[in-house]
Amino acid sequence: MNFIKKIQQKPRSTRVFVLWLSVVLVMIIIIAIWLFSFSHTIHSQKIEKGIEKTELPSLFESLKRDFSSLKQQLEASFKNINPENENKGQ
Repeated sequence: MNFIKKIQQKPRSTRVFVLWLSVVLVMIIIIAIWLFSFSHTIHSQKIEKGIEKTELPSLFESLKRDFSSLKQQLEASFKNINPENENKGQ
C-alpha cells in the first residue's frame, strides 16, 4: 500500500506513465503465457494424433524470409519502372 500512496502523490503525467507501463508489462506476460500454452497444445495434439514433429521455422525466421521475398519483389518492380521506357513510348 505504501507504493500506491507514493504514486498517488506523483504528478498526473507520472501516474499515467506508470499506468501504461503496467498495462504493457501485463499484456506481454499474458501474450507470452498464451503463446507458450498454444505451442504446448499444438505439440500435444500432434503427439496424440501420431503426427511426427516436423521442424517448423521460428517466427523470426519466417518474418525474415517474408521480408526478403518482399524486398526482392519490390526491387523487381522498381527495375521495371524505368524512366527510359517512358521516353521511348513518346
